[in-house]
Amino acid sequence: MNIYTQVCGLVIIALLLFFYKKQPTMGLSSERKFKITLFVILACVILDIASCYFIVYSRKYQEYIVIAICKLYLISLHTVAFSALGYSVSDLFEFFGSAHEKFLGLCYQVFCIIGVIVTVYLPLHYYYDGQTLYTYGPAAIATYIFVAIYILSIILAAMALRKHLKEKKVYALCLWMTIWSISAIIQFLNPKLLIVSFASCIGVLVMYFELENPQSSLSRRTGHFSSAVIHEYLDYLYQTKQNFSAMRISFQTTGESADENKLLRQTIEMLSDFLFSVDTAKIFDTAEGHFLLIFENTDFLESTKYQISTYFQAVENNSDVGDAITLLRPFYTIIPDCTISDNADELMMLLANYIPSNKGNSSNNEVIVTAETMKNVRRQKDVEKLVVEAMENDRIEVHYQPIFNIATNTFSSAEALVRIKLIDGSYLQPNEFIPVAELTGRIIPLSDAIYRRTLSFIKSYHIERIGIQHIELNLSVKQGESPTFTTKILQMLEDYQIDPELINLEITETSSLRSKERLHENMKKLEEHGLCFSLDDFGSGSSNLNYIIDMPVSIVKLDKLLSDEYFKDNDKAIAIVNAVIEMAHSIGLKIVAEGIETQDQFDAMKTLGVDFIQGFYFSKPLPEHEFLKFIQDNNLKYMYQ
Repeated sequence: MNIYTQVCGLVIIALLLFFYKKQPTMGLSSERKFKITLFVILACVILDIASCYFIVYSRKYQEYIVIAICKLYLISLHTVAFSALGYSVSDLFEFFGSAHEKFLGLCYQVFCIIGVIVTVYLPLHYYYDGQTLYTYGPAAIATYIFVAIYILSIILAAMALRKHLKEKKVYALCLWMTIWSISAIIQFLNPKLLIVSFASCIGVLVMYFELENPQSSLSRRTGHFSSAVIHEYLDYLYQTKQNFSAMRISFQTTGESADENKLLRQTIEMLSDFLFSVDTAKIFDTAEGHFLLIFENTDFLESTKYQISTYFQAVENNSDVGDAITLLRPFYTIIPDCTISDNADELMMLLANYIPSNKGNSSNNEVIVTAETMKNVRRQKDVEKLVVEAMENDRIEVHYQPIFNIATNTFSSAEALVRIKLIDGSYLQPNEFIPVAELTGRIIPLSDAIYRRTLSFIKSYHIERIGIQHIELNLSVKQGESPTFTTKILQMLEDYQIDPELINLEITETSSLRSKERLHENMKKLEEHGLCFSLDDFGSGSSNLNYIIDMPVSIVKLDKLLSDEYFKDNDKAIAIVNAVIEMAHSIGLKIVAEGIETQDQFDAMKTLGVDFIQGFYFSKPLPEHEFLKFIQDNNLKYMYQ
């Protein structure tokens, strides 16, 4: 029976080695140590079978040869235990660094050598009665003791340091050691059952299926390494202090049409097939329509990029017209030196957050990410953290900038502007956190908080009684495109019992608009419920008359930069401002002049016929109580002038 269990174990290890070698691996320290452990267990099983053979046929051989083979088997058990310990703490070594790895490795190497010497020195006996065979004696007992210490060390290390090891690895290691311990106890109590080496095979089989199956690291869609193991691989590179570079391949598409989505899928499939011919980098399928290539040898980055570009060109310029295929244009985000990031988390953050602003419009199809880029991304992350902390700790404030109505000679409206108060009492500038909030998606919860504060303010102080006809709330494009936005804003108005006519939603012209139809649909629904809209910063950025034509806006706000150029006697700016005012009035729109700071500017805009004036000439944005006092003091004054 014993020989059958050993043969089964041999078959298990042989199959594991076959499948392990067949699949691609990332070259992690844990992978290398697991492979070494497989070979060591293979040797252990072979020596176990050999010891059984020599004991059975001991009469044919000198006794010292039989004892030597049996002791080699016991030594292999030491080696298996030592290899298992090295594998179990491989992640831990990478976490603490090479100095600790060398020290701990040296300690256990010395311990292993001592164990081997003791096993070799102590006497060993064997027994065979024609059916049952086993070894016994001091050398066998010493081996049990040393292996038990290894097993205990592995379990204690896994449990005590589980914060630095994967949860699945802790579980699998403990299961492996439990199986091995139980088999050792059974064999110790009943030496006739030689199951220790077979138990090693079962334990390593558990590790294979739980952790080390290379197939689990591959994307089922493309066959390249999956996004789930990118962080693990990058973590390994940083912890082992390897210099490397990276290149992300993405595609310029809006993904709005079925044809474009089909073209994207076709492009990804063809590129995926081609990338199997690239052996200069580890290739990861990010599951987002991108491929990430990691180069441990940075010299290959440019040549690989040229290889890929040449492939795309060849596909499109195929001499056989029937085989020529149109593919989406690849866009390369290149990180020549990954030391710009301190660790894997930062690099992943960079890849997740850094989106070139000119990607859609640039004639160039690549961007080089530098240390300055990383600095900006870190700042962006810090700002995002400040926004989240402010929201969690109720440090979001709304200030109100009065807007002067020339027709009534009063302040008839105001713009609600968000302010984030820091712990030290200072304020984070809107031009710092608004773009970050837009980019990271924080703008929606941030805007919700502003809306609720503003509606609460309107309800609490009945601002219509002091001459305020409406409050302007900034509407982000991401909000306006949301299918739930209309329902949400109407529910807010109902919750606070606010007349919709008291709210004006102010939208900025933008080139990032993706779902134009949905935005227009939402605006029209809200207009039907009594809300009005204004177009902010007209004359800057992605200025487009179609906004005025398509959107149900009733107010147009001249961009401050355009007003500034007007006051610098810029002939073009003067002509544009005059034309905008005349055009707006001809189609029944009101005009707001923003950024007015002096009496001369005020008089000039009044002469031009604008309807409203907003700017520091009257007031900066004010906290709630200061705003109320300003309106109460000034509306009466202007009404009787």
